[in-house]
Formats: sequence, structure tokens, C-alpha cells
Amino acid sequence: MRRAVLSATAEEVLAHGLEGLSVTAIARRAQVHHTTIYRRWPDISALLLETAIEITRARMPAPDLGALRADLAAYFGALIQLLSDGRVVAVVRSLLATSEPALEELRHRYWQERFGVVETIIARAVARGELPQETEPWRLIELIAGPIWMRTLLTGLPCDAELLARAIDDALRALVAL
Repeated sequence: MRRAVLSATAEEVLAHGLEGLSVTAIARRAQVHHTTIYRRWPDISALLLETAIEITRARMPAPDLGALRADLAAYFGALIQLLSDGRVVAVVRSLLATSEPALEELRHRYWQERFGVVETIIARAVARGELPQETEPWRLIELIAGPIWMRTLLTGLPCDAELLARAIDDALRALVAL
């Protein structure tokens, strides 16, 4: 039931955006009664957050390939792949455009979850001696993710393997230079 509801939520958001999202439509698509949804999720915002976390956990797990560069390439490559879906980008834009207080908290919780995955990658690299102990995970994340999000949301320029390799190289050089 949980999987069906989360899948239906994702499909509804991608099909109709945040504006067209309703528990009734999600319940119909998931083939459950709407009270089933309300028993598990207090509101549609909580359902949306869990759906977003679940999708990115499935599509963007913390890789453990034994080398920092490979882990970063795998993780952020998965982000680029996810963002190659125009429907996903439309949802992201909708989420960024809203100033609804409930969604503001959800955005914060979502990004904490996602950055936690990268912090795991960085902690492994520190343990292997690839990065200094004092490495700031958020700085590394911003240096790599920044160009990806800028191209996706602002310029429309392609996000490809070349961009990713350059962002990773620039970020690692910046951290070593400190």
C-alpha cells in the first residue's frame, strides 16, 4: 500500500504539478481509499516529502566504489540523469517557486536528507585518507552541485559527463588548495 501511494503521488505530481495534486486523485491512482492515506500521512505535504525522499533514495543511493572521485561521479551522475527528465525539473521549479511555509520546512528536510548521503561519501573518503579530516562536506557539495543546478534551472545548458568531471575536479582542487 505504501509503495502504491508513493508511486501514485509521484505520478500525480509529474502529470499535474503541485497545483493539481490532491489526495483524492492519489488515492484513485493508488487504488486505496483516501482515509488510508490520511491515516499514514497527516497532510499532503508530508506525503510529498516522503515521496521525494523515496524517489531520490532509490535513484541516488550513496555509492561505495572505493574511491572518492568514482563515488562523486556516480552520485552526481545519478542527479544529472534524474534531472534529464523534464517532468522532474518542472516539479523542482514548482517547489522552488512556492513560498508556502509547510513546503519550506519540507524543502529543508529533503535537502538535509540528500546532503547526508554526500556527507557519508565524504566521511568514507576521509577514512580512506583521500580527504583531510577537516573537509567541509557542504562546501564540496555546493562546488559540485552548483553548476548542475545552475544549468538545469537557469541556463538550460546541457549537464553532461564533461560538466560533471570539471565540477568534481574544480571542487577537489579547491579543497586541496586550502
